[in-house]
Amino acid sequence: MFYGFYPVVERTVSIKGEPMAIYDLMGKDVPLFHYAVTDDDTSRGTQFVKASRQWFDSVWSTIAYRYDG
Repeated sequence: MFYGFYPVVERTVSIKGEPMAIYDLMGKDVPLFHYAVTDDDTSRGTQFVKASRQWFDSVWSTIAYRYDG
């Protein structure tokens, strides 16, 4: 997996002709860190990927919901 710290900036955009303040993730030039699962369960990469997947699954199965627009 790749992981990066995307800085958040506040900026104003026009929505339906009206200015609206938004928070924008600026990830284009952010360095990404690579982590991979290996046969070594004690490696940092394996631990990071497994913990990240558990976190994602916990969010997906609890607070996420389908949005039909």
